Amino acid sequence: MPEHLERLGARLSDEQSSLLEKIRALSENVQHIKEIVAMQQNYSKVGGLRETASISEVVEDALRMCSGALARHDIDLTRDYEDLPPLILDRHKALQILFNLLDNAKLACWESGRPDKRITVRIVRQGSERVRIEVIDNGVGIAPENLDRIFTQGFSTRKDGHGFGLHSSILAAQDLGGTLTVRSPGPGAGAAFTLEIPLTIPQVCDEIALSTH
Repeated sequence: MPEHLERLGARLSDEQSSLLEKIRALSENVQHIKEIVAMQQNYSKVGGLRETASISEVVEDALRMCSGALARHDIDLTRDYEDLPPLILDRHKALQILFNLLDNAKLACWESGRPDKRITVRIVRQGSERVRIEVIDNGVGIAPENLDRIFTQGFSTRKDGHGFGLHSSILAAQDLGGTLTVRSPGPGAGAAFTLEIPLTIPQVCDEIALSTH
């Protein structure tokens, strides 16, 4: 076979392999999107309802929704979960908050440009009646003058930001009977967002107690 035909054949073979790899990756992404949509639909069916749920399972659902983006941006993920009893909470609101915090941490890591991008998710008990979920990143950090404004509607430190995600998250945290706070040493030093919610919802417990009498 002439040499130029051999080179052409090798080139076509390489292009075919590359195309097949792209098709495989696209297929995986489509499947991932389907899983996310199915998960969101499942949560939306019970939105506004309080139910017994494992907070670690809700966190894992949020992480699954962000897993593709974390992998694309080469962000290492560390989990640090304390073993906790089930909570009574609105799973949909909790998922909304956690997804927003993880998405925010992902963008902060990506914008930092550092090679060792990292997000840590921590679940710890806070006393006897509260649970704390922390999303910690080593991204771009937050300037001191912006810490008091970070949850304000319409405020964003990004050029293309809309300032809605964190604002809606703090409102959702309040609906859960909890708080959402942030701390950061400053620009370039990362940030930590902390969601703190009750281990139980007093109103729901009171209703259950009354129904048994």
